[in-house]
Amino acid sequence: MEPNTKTMSAAEVAAMLSQTMRDLSERKITLRQASAISRMALALAKVIEVADLNDRVAFIEQTLKKRK
Repeated sequence: MEPNTKTMSAAEVAAMLSQTMRDLSERKITLRQASAISRMALALAKVIEVADLNDRVAFIEQTLKKRK
């Protein structure tokens, strides 16, 4: 199985949560399903935040190395 190289953005996670809320209010999904989606989306949002911070730190480190 080849890994999926596409990553979601914070905006896509927010859109997914928004759609989940609409689906729940329209009774297209159950509360249990909405809760599961919400937990996964929140975990994904944290991963995106950490990855973004790692990228920023790496950029700052590279910039500082070039100045030496």
